[in-house]
Amino acid sequence: MALRIVMYFGLLAVGWLLRSKGLINEKLTGKISHIQTVILFGLIFIMGVRLGMDEQVVSSIGQIGVMAAAFAIVTSGFSILLVYLSRKRFFKGEGFTGGKND
Repeated sequence: MALRIVMYFGLLAVGWLLRSKGLINEKLTGKISHIQTVILFGLIFIMGVRLGMDEQVVSSIGQIGVMAAAFAIVTSGFSILLVYLSRKRFFKGEGFTGGKND
């Protein structure tokens, strides 16, 4: 498993190196972007099919949904709270849109 991760990062480094040296032109970059999108959608589709075939996942879908909703509400709430507190603490100047800074 660790070897695969190292291999993926190695491939990313090779791609970055080739692009930074100008060996990959803009036209090829656009094609690569489309290929990556198609492969990503294929991967998501395959993962969905595999999860849908698992009886244990299907039988506990309600519990998974409740946990996902709770996680989304808690993380969103804390994000809003931290942004609000950070803005009050660090950004007291004028020129910000979206409300008053007391």
